[in-house]
Amino acid sequence: MLNKRAQMSEIMMWIVATIIILSILLIFVYASSLLAQKTKIIKAQDLKINLEEEVNSLDTKTLITYNLASESEKSIIDRWGVENE
Repeated sequence: MLNKRAQMSEIMMWIVATIIILSILLIFVYASSLLAQKTKIIKAQDLKINLEEEVNSLDTKTLITYNLASESEKSIIDRWGVENE
């Protein structure tokens, strides 16, 4: 009789543990979906890069950063570009 009680308590422990793990996973998936809605999507057509010419990787990174930046960050990038010319 004691053996069956031990088996039942072990089964209940695994059921509770599975529910807790699934709950944590669902919370992370929900949080990820909320963060994904806030991301900015850049399409290739939005980038002003002439693909026929050889493109400098630093220029490309700067352009992508500029497109992702907020207005205050864009002014910093503009000042940096003027200082380094």
